[in-house]
Amino acid sequence: MSTLNSDKAWKSYGKKNAYYGVLAHDEFLDENLSEDALKEFFTSGFSDVENIFNLIHKHISKDFTPSRILDFGCGTGRLVIPFAKKAEEVVGVDISPQMISEAQKNAKNHQLDNISFFLSDNNLSNLKGQSFDLIHSYIVLQHINVNRGEKLIKKMVSLLKPGGVGVLQMTYHSNKSNFEKTLNYFRYRVPFFNNVLNIFRGKAFNLPLMQMNSYDMNKVFFILQSEGVSNTQVIFTDHGGYLGLTLLFQK
Repeated sequence: MSTLNSDKAWKSYGKKNAYYGVLAHDEFLDENLSEDALKEFFTSGFSDVENIFNLIHKHISKDFTPSRILDFGCGTGRLVIPFAKKAEEVVGVDISPQMISEAQKNAKNHQLDNISFFLSDNNLSNLKGQSFDLIHSYIVLQHINVNRGEKLIKKMVSLLKPGGVGVLQMTYHSNKSNFEKTLNYFRYRVPFFNNVLNIFRGKAFNLPLMQMNSYDMNKVFFILQSEGVSNTQVIFTDHGGYLGLTLLFQK
């Protein structure tokens, strides 16, 4: 698979079905989006952020209070908005200009002026010279080509201040059936196969394909240790048969 495929998909989601691109539930498709659905979308973000801090306080540091937070793959702002209630400054990065534009609107609607947004690239070059007390990414890295994702993980950890905390979620194994794995093989490689499959599954013909990639955790742990991480906690996740984990760590 090309390392560019995920960029194309996320930029496409930024233009259409942006909220579904962040949380793939039918109520967040543009055609179904309502005030109640948007309320549910952001309520889920506040709940997730509370859970993140509960985990940090339980497993890493009971007194941790970040001043600057980085949310990688911020999408339409589901998590940067509740993060902005917890810190002096929050930075959201995303590959899609349209996602960022929507996130800026949402931050304004929530009357928050302590959030900055930047376009992402392989080197997070727009964040040059910045550092953070907390770096975070949730249900994002699994959608990025692994070689590229490893470089981004290394770069994010390098931006973490001494004593800072990281919370990174990723997938390491697919527990899907052989039939599902075969379908995915053709979805990635055969033109229009995914489009036809969308129709059979009751989705829009042109709904973009989300990559699902598994990371080699030996390589990830090597990255963390080489970047000065000294304390790590693993929380396992299971998203519909895609087995993953949330890494909590301190530099």
